[in-house]
Amino acid sequence: MNNKKFIVITSINPPTDAVREFAKWSGWTTVVVGDRKSPKDWACENVVYLSIEDQLKLFPEFANFIPENTYLRKMFGYLYAFRNGAEAIFESDDDNIPYPDSSSRVDADIVGGLMVGETVSSSKGWVNIYSNFGAKGCWPRGYPLGSIAAVSDNNVQFDNQGLPWGVMQYLADEDPDVDAIYRMTHNEPVFFARNRTFRLAKNNYCPFNSQATLWLPELYPLMFLPVGKTDRVTDILRGYMSLSSLWSSGFTLAYSSPVVYQRRNFHDLLRDFELELDLYKFSDKWCRDFSRVTGENAAGTFLSLLELLVETGDLPDVNLKLFEIFSKECLKGLGRSIG
Repeated sequence: MNNKKFIVITSINPPTDAVREFAKWSGWTTVVVGDRKSPKDWACENVVYLSIEDQLKLFPEFANFIPENTYLRKMFGYLYAFRNGAEAIFESDDDNIPYPDSSSRVDADIVGGLMVGETVSSSKGWVNIYSNFGAKGCWPRGYPLGSIAAVSDNNVQFDNQGLPWGVMQYLADEDPDVDAIYRMTHNEPVFFARNRTFRLAKNNYCPFNSQATLWLPELYPLMFLPVGKTDRVTDILRGYMSLSSLWSSGFTLAYSSPVVYQRRNFHDLLRDFELELDLYKFSDKWCRDFSRVTGENAAGTFLSLLELLVETGDLPDVNLKLFEIFSKECLKGLGRSIG
């Protein structure tokens, strides 16, 4: 496989419908990262599978610090893509099934210009992007609980203002990324508006996840998943950190209409609630703190944010060593500096 665009998924299941559909994307290499619970005989046509043993062999220094049976194993897929000169990375999960036109949409976004879409902001500093896609009363996982009931004042600028996007979050239909509180109080499917893209205005926060997310090379260091948080927190915390880091380097995040629909794997919702507690308690505080941190470039800001979280006791200091390894692998794979 000589494709330079990569799809990265982690899974403990046999090949799912989502994995098989992603494997059909022309011009893309699909990488599935296994874990200790994954089937020993895992195999799927047109998919690169990284077993626990493969991960240890390819990235021994990194592997020694990443716990098994966690979402953090996904980072080995990122590292594999870096090492193979990835020109774009689309990450997803094994229960997010791509629509038939999804690959052409993502390909078009890669070459379609970074100023696409309107800019969205809020006077409160928090944007509930789901409302801009027609899903009133629905909020993304990680959105501060204290802001849910507030009247939305999202302001959309229909001009070419704002920053170019460097990361694009596609929404997911049917069972989108919401928190356990929403799932325990709502059971209807959600379908988002089509043909919409919004870029987040600087200093306006909104959660973004790792379920249908496109990354451009300049921002690969921001894909690092913090070690020491639960699987329901780590990608959202990374997202908050990435927003501040994007802005410091002259980029922002874009949200776009769904390219996938989620047929969610079984979850114990009460357990999900427990695993999400840090988001309920600290999302707003984290982002207020992050807004005061800057660096020379995206990776530098992200490192400063990691240092802040280590100082406050929110994360263990092993994150600093791991981010150093992760960033160096980015540079080595791309053969150039990142900022």
